[in-house]
Formats: sequence, C-alpha cells, structure tokens
Amino acid sequence: MLTEYNFKILAVAFLGFQVLYIVYYTFGLYSLNPFIKLKALSAGDKELIVDNFPVYSKLPPSIKEKCNKRIVWFRSKKKFIFYGEVNQKEELKLLLSASVILMTLGLKNYTMKRSLLRIVIYPSKYYSRISRRHHLGEYNPRFKTVIFSADTIWEGFRISDDNVNLAFHEFAHALSFEMIKKGSWEARKFRVGLKKIKELFLREGYAQKLSDSNYFREYGMTNLQEFFSVSVENYAETPDIFLADFPELYAIIQKMLSFDFQVLPEERQGKITVES
Repeated sequence: MLTEYNFKILAVAFLGFQVLYIVYYTFGLYSLNPFIKLKALSAGDKELIVDNFPVYSKLPPSIKEKCNKRIVWFRSKKKFIFYGEVNQKEELKLLLSASVILMTLGLKNYTMKRSLLRIVIYPSKYYSRISRRHHLGEYNPRFKTVIFSADTIWEGFRISDDNVNLAFHEFAHALSFEMIKKGSWEARKFRVGLKKIKELFLREGYAQKLSDSNYFREYGMTNLQEFFSVSVENYAETPDIFLADFPELYAIIQKMLSFDFQVLPEERQGKITVES
C-alpha cells in the first residue's frame, strides 16, 4: 500500500536521480562510467583504419600499440549520438575516434575532457537551432560537442588528398579550445604556435602568398582558428606538399601537434614520443 510517507520517499528518490542525471550529462561523466567495457580493435577495424589513414601503417609497432589503445578508449568513453537514419554507425565511430587520436598522437592530452564530451552525427546537412543556419559540421564549445553530417565525413575520407576533411577540421577546433585554457607545458607550446601563425599572417606579403597559392581553402582565411583547422586538414592529407611549399608554417604545426603525418623514416622513429 502506498502511504504518504512512502510516496515522499519515492518522490525524493526520483528527484535525486534526476539531479544525478543532469550532473552526469552536463559534466560529461560518461567517460568515467566503470561499466563501459573497452572493446579491442578487431582485424576489420584495423583494416578500415589503414584504408583511410595511410600514416597508420607506417607507425612503429610500439607507437601503433599506443595508438590502438587510445582509439579504443576514445570510441568507448566518448558519447556518440546519432539522429535520423545514419548508416554504418560503428564505422563512423571508429573513423572519428581514429581522426582525433592521430591528430593528438604526439600529445599527452588526447582525452580532451574539457573541450569534447559528445559527438553528434546527422545523416546529412542539418539545421542548427543555435546559429539558425544549415551546417555540414560545427564545434560548439559551450556544450563541448562536435556535430557532423555523415555524408560529408565519408566524402572527406573518400578523397584522401583534396585537403578537405570535416573530421580533422572540427576536432582541430575542439583541440584549440582544450589548449587555450590549460596550463600544461604542451598547452603553452600550442598557444605559442598559434601566436607564431598570427605573426606569419602579419608578415608583409605572407597572407597574400597563402591566398595566391590556392593550397589552403579560402574559408581558412576567415580567422586564426579557422586557418589552424584548415591547416590541420592539409597537414594530415598532403604533408609532403605542405612541407615543400610552406616549410615554416609546417614546422609550427608539427611542434604544436608533436606528430608528423609524413612517412616516418627509420632514423626518425626513435625521436617520436607518444604518451600512453
């Protein structure tokens, strides 16, 4: 029999669970859930990574092992939310996780707990209630969320050398937000890199050189943050051209990420350090 006393207990319990859920969702405690099982990469997973990230097969065994562990962690611990009829969900989760991990492979902080709590994926171009515009992808620092359109993600991986990759672009925004507010040594080094990129822009004739080359997308000239994200796309997809045409800028990006997307010559492998 439901007495008034029992009803009050149930009401308090319900409100308590509601508060806990709000805290869980707001502060991104999903990654701390001890009941989430880490699923190791399968042979098919590794094959898909190789097909879409040529640099993966060139990693030394010890670094590749650490790379795999990070991908497994990210795929399991970050909250992926799908809206609408999105196909190949598991494949998307894997490729997006691999994008983040390869971009941050040279950094100690790959979890991005301050800047990235969830990844939202729509089937195609979607309408943002916040900006009141249609988007292919965006990063929302307020909600610590990256939002993608699945078809644009696949298009970015289908053409591997057009320097257009939505995954790298939006995750680069999240990484910048993460580094701007941290006091670690690598975060300070990252901010120094952004300052140096800004100095290059202000150097007489350099911005015009970037524009005239047609190597960087015009959208990258919007502001410093957009240019960094566009540069990461180029850095990941055509590092050899990047280094040949813009060696000074390439060196800055390399120091910011502490990882080189070029072929890793045997004599350089020992110089690469990756935190587990």
